[in-house]
Amino acid sequence: MATIRKRKHKYQAQIRRSGFPTITKSFHMLKDAQEWSRQMEIQIDRDELTQDRSVLKVTTLADLVARYLREVVSSKKSREV
Repeated sequence: MATIRKRKHKYQAQIRRSGFPTITKSFHMLKDAQEWSRQMEIQIDRDELTQDRSVLKVTTLADLVARYLREVVSSKKSREV
């Protein structure tokens, strides 16, 4: 669940979930902070955000190409036989 607090003349929205990095953003309006926090929580629930950014540091281009060939190309109609 998001925490929204007033800091000086802005609102700071902070989202903390286990397994995910803390996400923080500041807004001028409370409504914008609430809307952003809802959208970010929805993305986390749908697994649209990366869980651990340290994985991104060790992923190579070769790993990404191999994964693409394995997961995407194999399901295409015009894949090579």
